[in-house]
Amino acid sequence: MVNFPPEFCPYCGTEVELTTHDEGTVRFCGSCDQYVFHNPVPGTGIVVVDDDRILLVERAVGETAGDWMVPGGHVELGEHPHETAARELCEETGLAVAPGDLTLFEARTAETQPGKEVVSLEYAVRRSATTGELDAADDAADARFWTPEGFANSDESLRANHEDRFGHSQLDSLIAAANWAIR
Repeated sequence: MVNFPPEFCPYCGTEVELTTHDEGTVRFCGSCDQYVFHNPVPGTGIVVVDDDRILLVERAVGETAGDWMVPGGHVELGEHPHETAARELCEETGLAVAPGDLTLFEARTAETQPGKEVVSLEYAVRRSATTGELDAADDAADARFWTPEGFANSDESLRANHEDRFGHSQLDSLIAAANWAIR
């Protein structure tokens, strides 16, 4: 997956130029006479709530290993976002859900790391709508349900982009928003 600012034209391989346009600075290929865009990629998250608890996974890989977040990942080519959310939930936690049982409740653009933009589509579902046994897998080291108080009193931390994805860093507000969406 590539979505960092392009340095070369994807059509001819020529180094792109930064040029000023009426709407700001853009990347342009002088050889192809084409604009070269830097667009965000789609990603999903899935907020699974069980009464006053939220499902979080501990990242196992990369620079954010050890941080906690809601399950989620990038949309694959040809995949609908709600299918992505259901797939990622199963891959990371062992819990299965029918994509049609998911409710979209948040969508925003977030910079997940410097230069990498994602359009994050967040879904909500109740634990009772899922099947399977909770078991961390794929790129998750651990998966468990947390109360906001339990998480706040632990030594654990949320992934830094959590606030960008949801507009706040409060688990109780996230649980309330998810419960409101799936009422």
